[in-house]
This record gives sequence, structure tokens and C-alpha cells, in this order.
Amino acid sequence: MKFKSLVECGAIVLMGLHVQLQPVWAGPVTFTIDPARSSITLSGSLSNSELGTSAFAAQGTGSLTTSYTGSILADLSPPNIQFPGGSMIQANTNGIWKPAIGGGNGSAPADYGGQIVKALEITAYFAGRNFLLDVSSPQTTLTNGGFDSGLLAVTFLTNTTPAPSTDYSVTVPLDSSENTNGTLSLTGTSTNSPNTAYLTNSGGALALFMPVSITNVLTNSSGLVTVILKGTVVATAPASTWPLPLSVGLQNGQVSLTWPSFPGPTFKVQTTQALGTPWTTATGVTAVQANTTTWTGTATNSAQYYRVQASF
Repeated sequence: MKFKSLVECGAIVLMGLHVQLQPVWAGPVTFTIDPARSSITLSGSLSNSELGTSAFAAQGTGSLTTSYTGSILADLSPPNIQFPGGSMIQANTNGIWKPAIGGGNGSAPADYGGQIVKALEITAYFAGRNFLLDVSSPQTTLTNGGFDSGLLAVTFLTNTTPAPSTDYSVTVPLDSSENTNGTLSLTGTSTNSPNTAYLTNSGGALALFMPVSITNVLTNSSGLVTVILKGTVVATAPASTWPLPLSVGLQNGQVSLTWPSFPGPTFKVQTTQALGTPWTTATGVTAVQANTTTWTGTATNSAQYYRVQASF
């Protein structure tokens, strides 16, 4: 028997066999960052020929760690994921730290606050402000919901006002001519360190777990400044935004339905002989692979509608 397929309005209709796709979505998905589960710690150092290398220390408890908010844009095309750019990963202010904006005397709200203190050698304060990041990547395949976070490129967004920066104030007690202050702009793109990121599903929401570990090296009048950001960003989106394209096979009296899947949701194949009548669970065998799920059942000679429902 020859079968003709037609894709229209989210349904595949086969002559004698009707397959309804519920749901069908594709394209970009905007994930909302959860600040309660997203935090990044700043570390690093200042290096020059006179003082060697001095590591950053916190100005106060927790001053070098802050939460993040904003959104992450991802293209979901099962079983692939890609980050096209257009994300807005924004640091939250975590306190009031030295120096003031522009590096002047005093203090002001900041995302990060650090210092370097060496008796009789140097006293330096810095405050990271307006940290805003974007992520991009090539398309990569999800394997059991995981992918290599080392494919991510993390960029400081400088087209915003005010732009990401670090205000600094450096005092050298034994040589005031070496005193300096100002603002160091944070620019450029860094490759994220390899790790495993995950896309999972729980409680009706997709969850994106993204490890962040980047290094940014800058130069100012005091020497070489190394800024390291390390932490995890967690973002969620409604489960219904996950695309569910479906392929259909018919061989030796068996009909098979195959769709991309990942850990979390439970799938159920339902059937009916006429739209508008109740759906019932279809009898068959379900096989789960790393990135797909396949259901196989017995075909009938009568018209039959099928649909796949996901329980999250």
C-alpha cells in the first residue's frame, strides 16, 4: 500500500493513518535567569615589575560574589542547541564599595568590591560595575541533555550605558607619584572553559544549567590586571517551548513514531479513530535512546489518528 504524507498546521496526515503533533514549536527560546540559583565569583590579580603579582581580596564579606539576572537566548532544534547571541546576563549590585564611580574618593553601589593591601607597598581598591554579558556558540548536539560549555563565547556588552567597567584607586605610601585612579573598561570576548552544561526538565519548566569560567586580561597604568569570573547561571523557560518534530514509519504492519527527547518529560502516545471523540492510550512498545524516543505499535486498516503528549 502506498502512503501519501501531508504536513499542515502541526499535523501529519497519512492516507489511512493520521498523526497529530501536539505540541509543535521551533526556533528561538528565551530563558529567564533565576537569580536565586545564579551566581558568579570574581577573582584575579594585579601584576607589575615592582610588586610582583598580588591577588584580589574581598573588601567585605561576600563582596566578590554576586547573583545574576536577565535572559539567555537559545535556538532549540532537537536534538541540537545553539546560542545565537542576544542574551542579557546582568550582574546584580551586591553592596557599596570603594572607590566611588570614576575612581574618586568614597564609595558607591557596585556588583563587586575588591582590594589589594600590602603594608608600606600598595593599597588598591576596585569596584566592578554594570557587568553585562552575552553568550554565543555554534550549534551542538545534546547528549542525554548535556553539552560542552567550552563551546560558549562570553562577551562583555559594551553597547550599553553605562558600560561594564572597573573603577580603581591605587595608593603607594612610599611614592605618591605612583598613585593613580580611574576607570578600566571591560571589553572583549572570552572562550568559556570546558565543562558540562545541561538542559533538563522538571515541574513543567525547561532548566538551563550553564557553568561560567572566563578569564579577561587588561592593562592599565598600574600593571597587568587579570579578571576571572567563575560560577553557574541557571535559567528557565516554559516546557512548551521545546520543539517536538515527529517522524513516522510504517513497515511490516507496524507503525513507528520517533521524536527528539531529553531527560525529564514522560511521553504518551494516544490514538482515536475520529477527531472530536475521546483519545485513548495506544498499545505499543516505547524505546528511549540518548536523544530520541520511539514508539512502535500495530497498524490497522481503518483510519487512525495518533498524537504524542508530553508530561512535564
